[in-house]
Amino acid sequence: MNTRAPSVFASVVRHELTTLAREKTFLLLLAIFMAMTFFSVYIGWFTRTTTEAIYHASVAYLAAQGVTSIVADPLTGVSPLLVFDNMLVYLLLIGALLAIVIGHRSFIRERAAGVLPLVFVRPISRAQYIGAKLLGVLLALTGIVFATYAVSAFSAAFIPALRLPAGGYAALLGFYAVSLVYLAFFAAVGLFFSVIMKNESTALFMPILVWVAAVFILPELTTGQNPVALLNPVTLTGAIPDQGSFFTAAHRLLSPFSVGQLYTRSALGMLGGGIGNSIASLFALLAYVGVAIGASAFALRRYAVTRDLYL
Repeated sequence: MNTRAPSVFASVVRHELTTLAREKTFLLLLAIFMAMTFFSVYIGWFTRTTTEAIYHASVAYLAAQGVTSIVADPLTGVSPLLVFDNMLVYLLLIGALLAIVIGHRSFIRERAAGVLPLVFVRPISRAQYIGAKLLGVLLALTGIVFATYAVSAFSAAFIPALRLPAGGYAALLGFYAVSLVYLAFFAAVGLFFSVIMKNESTALFMPILVWVAAVFILPELTTGQNPVALLNPVTLTGAIPDQGSFFTAAHRLLSPFSVGQLYTRSALGMLGGGIGNSIASLFALLAYVGVAIGASAFALRRYAVTRDLYL
């Protein structure tokens, strides 16, 4: 009996991937996400070149007026890889929703179809089933992230004026590796609520609520003194007046719980060449992913035990 368990494990993983490929909602979100990925580098490059053109035109105008004290180019020293920073916004928003759908559908589809008892007549242990489900979700996310990286690199290659630094594509791969960690968190959250919630709509609403809190509410509270810090790689520290002690206290208390901020710091560290300053954020993000995956595995195990599914 046990000799057949590995093949059953692989069958569960394969089933996870093939059924996901037939999900219309998933395919629609994926198509939108890939289209946005393709054009994101053009948007970033166009924004950068437009900013440069405006600066040089302003310098020429001021020089003609006899102004000698001119502010240095604000893009001096800014990594060319930051032309990809639009992907940060897309991953924070569309990517997270895509991950929630993957995690949510992973369990809901089988529970709704009533096929779980049939799965468990096969020689597979509780731990193997849980591991196969989680592996299937992570493999789906990995495939999406790798495809996104390939689309970004392909798109960048068609802009002759865009010259990435040495190791630029490796740094871009690091950016997407961090993004995979971020997406894994929301996929695990989606899976967790799909197991513990009886109602399918509520099971989808709850992870979206977590997403809203992580990406919108907590960053607003923790970046009140720097309102665009979540999406803008350029710091505004000292450029705006002090917003008071409330936001200072909120930043200290809530910043460690803001998954959106942790991801932003880690991802921009990869693109901007300052990963050493954001390594703590990356480890914190990994810890949250570990907790979310652990909670999902526990929920799956508890569901199996309470439903007597012969795991």
